[in-house]
Amino acid sequence: MSNNMQTLTKRQKQILDYIGEYIKKNGISPTFDEIKKHFRLSALSTVHQHIETLEQKKYIKKNNNISRGIEICDKISTIQVPVIGMITAGQPIEALEYQEKTITIDASGLNKINNYYALKVRGDSMVDEGIFDGDIVVIKKQSVAENGQTVVAIIDDNEATLKKIYKEKNKFRLQPANQAMLPIFRKDVEVRGVVVKIIRNVENKTQDSTLAYKKKVFLDRIKSSNPNSQNKYKRVVLSPIRYAGGKSLAVGHVIELLPENTKRVISPFFGGGSIEITLSKELGLEVIGYDIFDILCNYWKFQIEKPKLLYKKLKELKPDKKTFEKIRLILNDVWKKKVKLDPLTLAVYYVYNFNLSYGPGFMGWASDIYLDENRYKRMIERIKDFDPQNLKVECADFKDIIKKHPNDFLYCDPPYYIGKDSKMFKGIYPMRNIPVHHNGFPHEELRD
Repeated sequence: MSNNMQTLTKRQKQILDYIGEYIKKNGISPTFDEIKKHFRLSALSTVHQHIETLEQKKYIKKNNNISRGIEICDKISTIQVPVIGMITAGQPIEALEYQEKTITIDASGLNKINNYYALKVRGDSMVDEGIFDGDIVVIKKQSVAENGQTVVAIIDDNEATLKKIYKEKNKFRLQPANQAMLPIFRKDVEVRGVVVKIIRNVENKTQDSTLAYKKKVFLDRIKSSNPNSQNKYKRVVLSPIRYAGGKSLAVGHVIELLPENTKRVISPFFGGGSIEITLSKELGLEVIGYDIFDILCNYWKFQIEKPKLLYKKLKELKPDKKTFEKIRLILNDVWKKKVKLDPLTLAVYYVYNFNLSYGPGFMGWASDIYLDENRYKRMIERIKDFDPQNLKVECADFKDIIKKHPNDFLYCDPPYYIGKDSKMFKGIYPMRNIPVHHNGFPHEELRD
């Protein structure tokens, strides 16, 4: 491998060294979770970004089909690029050109070496594109650009700015990648190049920890690669509950709308936690979930605090119809208050039954698909490995919770709205007419 590491941040170099040492010692690469824990990072998205950057720079190769699929590359081709000045990612400033220094960058994907130069970024109008104040952008010299490309744009009296460019009728729109900033419209724009690489500012230790940065990295990773797909984002399944509220395809869309000054998320209707677990695990946000269903909340307490104990008890159970039916009947008696279980047994029985059934949990029926031994083994291993960050779940009514958190960001995912005269649904349980807490949910009261 080349000894020239100028294009790596301090953290990227540390991660690369850790991977190399781990492989030398164990014969296999570490998992993303092991990297996250070793460096005490708050979110998996940060690990993904570092690994993707190392792969783009040809320091490593990654096999996405296996969990320990990272290999260290032997050689890397580099080139020298001049840094000729500063560019604003904000209000335009006079375009100044002077050679400050040269930097060494990965040459992969670049041709005609003399066609590139670099600029130091000042400002934060492009943070949603992962370009932060103090970064260096590598520019390919060209006078034309496609809609949506990030360009060095010269406007007015030789003023330069870094923006995404769009041609609109008889004018150009220079669009910042920051929701707090407005676009610039001009009839005449001179393009002096297109951004082809971003080099993170080593001295700025807080850039990679911003919510805007984490959102960008995560959303880029889950964006659908199928141009014919009707879904903008891929399904995200991080909850250990088999049917986590059906929100797994909505994760990307919800995170898109999350304000970038969010510090803590309060969820009055936690349920299966598809969205909330992603906010905690991928973005490193503190999440407090609430639900009125006490049996569910009891399960979450053990899942969050003692996942390995849950795993141990679930491992003792067999995924077969006889065991399933026995547990289902016990849970029905618990629901009818005929018997009482200790909290651990109740949590084990609940998640066993819920994850192996069709229909409404312990009022449903066994699924031959989920009674498969290999599938069951994978399911309980997910329960064992569940390692959320800054997540807790408590049992409470939404009315009390909203009053309790007047200044926090609320993510509200209430029960489905069902007409009062509907014979198809009562509560959440189809065709069962079982009066649970979802019956007659006051949607209007929540709205007001």
